[in-house]
Amino acid sequence: MKRALNSLRYRFFLALGVVLLMALLALGVIAKVLVIPALLAKEEEYASQELDRAERAINNELKHLSLLNNDWAVWDDSYDFMQGKSPDYLETNLAEGLVFKDANLRLIAFFNPDGSPYWLAGINPGSGEYTSCSSLSDACQWTRQTVQALSTRIQNDTTQTRQTWLQASPERALVSLNPVLRSDGSGPIVGWMAMVRSMNESWFARLEESTGLPLKVRAVRDLTTAWFGTTIERIDEKSMLATRGIAALPQGYHLRLQATLPRQGFKASLETFRFALYWTIGLIIVVVSVVLILLERMILSPLRQFAAFTQQVQSGKAEEPPSALLRRRDEIGTLAREFQQLLELQRRQTSSLVELSHHDPLTGLANRRLFDQTLEETLQQAHLHSQPMGLLMVDIDSFKNYNDHFGHPAGDACLKAIADAMQRHFLRPNQLVARTGGEEFSIVLPGSSEAVCARLAESLRQAIEALGLPHPASEVSPVVTVSVGVACSAPEQPRSPQELVDAADAALYAAKQAGRNQVSMEGEQATA
Repeated sequence: MKRALNSLRYRFFLALGVVLLMALLALGVIAKVLVIPALLAKEEEYASQELDRAERAINNELKHLSLLNNDWAVWDDSYDFMQGKSPDYLETNLAEGLVFKDANLRLIAFFNPDGSPYWLAGINPGSGEYTSCSSLSDACQWTRQTVQALSTRIQNDTTQTRQTWLQASPERALVSLNPVLRSDGSGPIVGWMAMVRSMNESWFARLEESTGLPLKVRAVRDLTTAWFGTTIERIDEKSMLATRGIAALPQGYHLRLQATLPRQGFKASLETFRFALYWTIGLIIVVVSVVLILLERMILSPLRQFAAFTQQVQSGKAEEPPSALLRRRDEIGTLAREFQQLLELQRRQTSSLVELSHHDPLTGLANRRLFDQTLEETLQQAHLHSQPMGLLMVDIDSFKNYNDHFGHPAGDACLKAIADAMQRHFLRPNQLVARTGGEEFSIVLPGSSEAVCARLAESLRQAIEALGLPHPASEVSPVVTVSVGVACSAPEQPRSPQELVDAADAALYAAKQAGRNQVSMEGEQATA
């Protein structure tokens, strides 16, 4: 059994079986993560469009009410009535409340310019009787809340233009408010006329007939704005409840528009996807089966022959590959002839990768890995032979400002120029210049005392300053400069690599604190 599992043939079969299972799993994941959410999103878009249509229908009702109110308010008869010049106005136009039934109105209210009630007429929702009053008397008490809200709005309004809005309290209604003017639209304004259309059963019946949607509108007292979006509650596989908040008055209320919608589109799309999914699964199984057969005939069988040949070569029973393999002109036919060359190529590539892994691609200097390795080896040699060694840590002054001023391409060019200057400056064997940070460099100086290190550090600082690379954004100099921290390991006081790095870093920090463009020895005052 173990030998069979080690066979390439069975491993291929197993791998393709795993691929088949993964493909089936991927299809399931795609269905759950992509397809189903996409179908649900499309369903949500459909629900939003239907609510948009319902909301447009409500807005059309508001426009119709506004036009009706405007026809009555901008009329010479109404204008005369507000001035007490048309005593038969009510009898002629509002008698017995016929206009309320014809126009599906709950209330018509006339107001003086200051917002006080002038005349009120409407259908009492409690008794269903027509009432007409000159004030909020007992017969018109049912209008009190609406009339007071309208009075307040007139008193607070400065635009003196017609307005429409949805009302959530004391009852759900559409409201239109219009200044009373002459028929030609001239003034002055002698008062206001308001029409209120209740969202009653007959109104909903007409709205459902025009939209084809079963709609509900509920008044909700809610001070937040969380409900002014579209939400969907999927009741079952056949229907869903779409809800949207609509702005309404008074403040602190809104209307919640709800529509029960069918889910046939989602169901049909889901069935279509499942049908396509089953066909895809069947096709994948057929393709994998064909691939397995072709794999056996074209690859696995020849490879088993080649494996048998290599075993025979090891045992000394064969010297030439089978003639069937020699006649092949594909990859398997060239495998034996190219094997050694491929190994040699692999060795060369590995060597190149090792080289790349030790050097910074921008400057060509040693990178942090090679620096750490070299520093440890150099310290070991210095301790072994009782020799001093030094470490310089170099940081370009205000390099971030340089990048911000000139841009990163110019910053890269600056790094290259400074790296080239460092390489020209340190040419002795075993000296190593490395880029160990963005604008930070480290230099290993074997066999160098503190005095030599200080002299080399100052010489390097002057050489970089002498490059004259313009740096108008520098806080130190008009040209690019560096700060250098110097630390040494002496035979009488050897240090570990980390101790030496920490000492050089502390010295570099001291050079920066002292004003930059300076060399600082560990434990000493920085010098420019």
